[in-house]
Amino acid sequence: MPNYSFACDTCGEFTLWFAHMDGAQAARCPDCEGKAKRIYRAPMVQRMDSKVKKRVERGMEPRVVTRDQMPRTKQKLPTAARPWQAGH
Repeated sequence: MPNYSFACDTCGEFTLWFAHMDGAQAARCPDCEGKAKRIYRAPMVQRMDSKVKKRVERGMEPRVVTRDQMPRTKQKLPTAARPWQAGH
């Protein structure tokens, strides 16, 4: 549920929680029952840790591998084209 901040002229600032605002621009002060105007603020946005963000971004692109980093395989010896004709 989002919270909405209001300012009363006599009591000051207070916060109310609503399931849905329905465009209400004013509310009643819980202390003096007077009219209070809504205060608009920037929304609270969660920020990701920079290390986690880098790791996620790095996971989206392929790794660059040099020839030295590739696993070494044994070289295959060439096989004779006709092994049944040995030495003719």
